[in-house]
Amino acid sequence: MLETALYTKARTAAISLTYYGLCLMNGNYTVKLHFAEIIFTSPNFPRKRLFDVYVQGELKLKDFDITKEAGGSGRALLKNYTVNVKNNTLKIQLYWAGKGTVETPLQGNYGPIISAISVDPSK
Repeated sequence: MLETALYTKARTAAISLTYYGLCLMNGNYTVKLHFAEIIFTSPNFPRKRLFDVYVQGELKLKDFDITKEAGGSGRALLKNYTVNVKNNTLKIQLYWAGKGTVETPLQGNYGPIISAISVDPSK
């Protein structure tokens, strides 16, 4: 069950966001990426936010459109990945895909957005 309070805030960036999990034990982990488009919610001003997601250097989501995958803005979307941590470090990167809206109707931040990240050892 998704916690709705988790999706009321988010981090955004114009170009990229990078997160590191440091000092982890080597091994497999479940990475949960929590998304919701909470900024572009007005149907009167359609906007498209597209970005790529990499986990441990591997492309997991290409031209990711939260609104499209979630079935609308303001809806929670959870993506789960099992990844292998080596050298005690986990790296998650979100990059603007160079596509989608750049300025409609006002200049703004159309880069990646994420509500939360959770990382748990795989069982």
